[in-house]
Amino acid sequence: MFVTLVAQFIAFFVPQKVAEFIAIILADAFRIFDWRTKAVMKNLEILFPNKPLRERKLIMRNTFRKMFVTYIRVMKINRRKWEQYVDPRDLEVFKGKKSIIFSIHMGPWDIASKYVNLYGFEFYALMENLPKFYLWMWLRFRRGIKVFLVGTGTIKAIQKLKREKEFALVVLVDRVTSGKYVVKKFCGQNVIFAEGIFKLPKILDSDVYFLLCHWDENMERVRFDVVPLEKGDVESKVFDLFEESVKKYPDQWFNFYFFTTQRPI
Repeated sequence: MFVTLVAQFIAFFVPQKVAEFIAIILADAFRIFDWRTKAVMKNLEILFPNKPLRERKLIMRNTFRKMFVTYIRVMKINRRKWEQYVDPRDLEVFKGKKSIIFSIHMGPWDIASKYVNLYGFEFYALMENLPKFYLWMWLRFRRGIKVFLVGTGTIKAIQKLKREKEFALVVLVDRVTSGKYVVKKFCGQNVIFAEGIFKLPKILDSDVYFLLCHWDENMERVRFDVVPLEKGDVESKVFDLFEESVKKYPDQWFNFYFFTTQRPI
């Protein structure tokens, strides 16, 4: 919450390049006191047990820097600038069909969601049931994607989407909860995941994909890696791709408490 408010304040008053420079300085300063620093380091220790501590600290530093810069861009860019970062043609595979898209919380999703529905897409997302003020602040900068809140919102999503002929429903495996939870071994840890999300393709009679949304090497463009999946073995394949993705782009995984809590996520 505090990070978002600070980023919003900076983005409002100064040009984007200056705001991004300030954001990097603040990221380096805040992470010294931020409880999430410990969480990120614990995650990296689990993902990369053989990496030297110095390398893990560099990844952690870049995670915070990229998070702050991404927040600034979400708040700062208009539609014209959005097209400099995102090529909606990369998502054409989801047009004209019913799709369930399993993904993970990489930072560029916030950029991608900002204007995507203005280009003829019907993108929806299942999202945590956040406090009203935080939800308002979150949605204020991401008007391009329609949101269902979990719990009763999941039921509403199913009821609505069953009537639709075209949609893409994004489910972030590492964030979305459904009200019930299962404990699953992941990277050698007992981790809580939402129960029932992998039943959605069958319930909605949809195609199913894994989609990784990530920045390119210089954080200049948002890239989409789309993997079509067979309905029969969705869960195990998604978790394999999930692990592969966070190991490939660890400094872009903005879920700071995934391995460090046993409360629902």
